[in-house]
Amino acid sequence: MLGPDGEPQIDCQLLADKAEGFDSSIRQLKSMRDGLRHAAVCSAPSHMECPKFRRLLGLAAAGVIGAYEEKKPLRKRKSK
Repeated sequence: MLGPDGEPQIDCQLLADKAEGFDSSIRQLKSMRDGLRHAAVCSAPSHMECPKFRRLLGLAAAGVIGAYEEKKPLRKRKSK
């Protein structure tokens, strides 16, 4: 983070990319949390009779949800 002259050299794009990655993870975790909470209180006799579960199943089958993004390798910092 510090250059040869002792001054900070911060890659702002790298920070923005990292923040976006956190946002994506947070969205996924919130969806998983909400699904678990629903499953815990769902009054349907089975998952297949739950309209919410069937809707999510259809979205997953269509590839809209459920696929994890392939992690991008971290970029190496430029040496100066």
